[in-house]
Amino acid sequence: MIITDFDQAHFLNEYWQKKPCIIRGFIDSFTDPIDEHELAGLAQEDEIDSRVVSCINGQWSASQGPFDTFDEICTGAWSLLVQGVDRYIDDIDELTQLVSFIPNWRLDDVMISFSNEGAGVGPHTDEYDVFIIQGKGSRRWQVGLPGNYTESVPHPLLKQIDGFSPIIDEILLPGDVVYIPPKHPHNGVALSDCLNYSIGFRAPTSLEILSGLVDENSINPATSARYTDPELITLRAENSKSAAIDLAEITKVKQHLIQLINSEQAENALLQLLSRQSLPSDEALKADYTIEETFKALSQGVSLCRMTGVKPIYAEHQVSDKFVFFIDGNLFAVAKSLRNDFETLLNSREVTVGMELTEDLINKPEFIAVVAELLNVGYWVLLD
Repeated sequence: MIITDFDQAHFLNEYWQKKPCIIRGFIDSFTDPIDEHELAGLAQEDEIDSRVVSCINGQWSASQGPFDTFDEICTGAWSLLVQGVDRYIDDIDELTQLVSFIPNWRLDDVMISFSNEGAGVGPHTDEYDVFIIQGKGSRRWQVGLPGNYTESVPHPLLKQIDGFSPIIDEILLPGDVVYIPPKHPHNGVALSDCLNYSIGFRAPTSLEILSGLVDENSINPATSARYTDPELITLRAENSKSAAIDLAEITKVKQHLIQLINSEQAENALLQLLSRQSLPSDEALKADYTIEETFKALSQGVSLCRMTGVKPIYAEHQVSDKFVFFIDGNLFAVAKSLRNDFETLLNSREVTVGMELTEDLINKPEFIAVVAELLNVGYWVLLD
């Protein structure tokens, strides 16, 4: 379960959602894009999810950020964990490109932890896949197989399991990665001051998806078909009791729901839901470009650069006369003739008209208008 020569196809076929592995030297000569002091600064921000987990003589404690000071809580063997750092720091967002063979909609966030010697969060399981990159220092990782483990709660903010038999027991050095599929117990203990970068993936339940579809505003209630049963006599057995629902009726109601799920409106609602990222609401990133200003900048060769953390998604197969894409729950639609160039835009970090994008785009008002909209909401910026 140790990979020394990483191959995407081999990994997806043999390991993804199947079994854990260690990937040695996944990043050559890895240099940390952040240090523990910058990480502590992020943990002081109100809008950023952070916590400190510590253990002294077997007694666990945990504190939820934001933090004004760390002196009283960072005692014993302790770890500072900060969620969603990829939405704020460009170099952290770049780490997600290492796993770009997994689609954007599955990506959750990058959590960064700093731990002193002996620190960790204890043995536990997660419901999602995670790639954990070793930064500075080293950490011993033990990973086991799924099973019926006894859960313990040593602190209200901390869930652990009582123990497991590892099938992986390895020390990670800078640039190494441990991949852990869902439900596999694991425990990481720092052997020195160290940084770890956890790229986590979404694993929504079917109930979460269904309730999310209802919450989205892409399905127009006025166009939602009502249930009908003109063939009622064939659905119910003769002399059926009025309180009873026949199996054929239940099947027809399910089919009625499936018809909605298979509609174009429901597909858009699903993509809208899956595109949600909880991006920072930063007014400073928003702009007020007019179409004329956008046209002038692009015609002068100014590049379009996708902002940190922005992960667009779109359906590969689309049948309408529009190409539709989504960013953080927002729908954008353009003429199908613009699809190829917008696919390039959505899948690239930086593009320029006349280079990555076709030159005649500059003369297409719809392209300019949509780009101006993307600039004004802060999803892209102009880069000289």
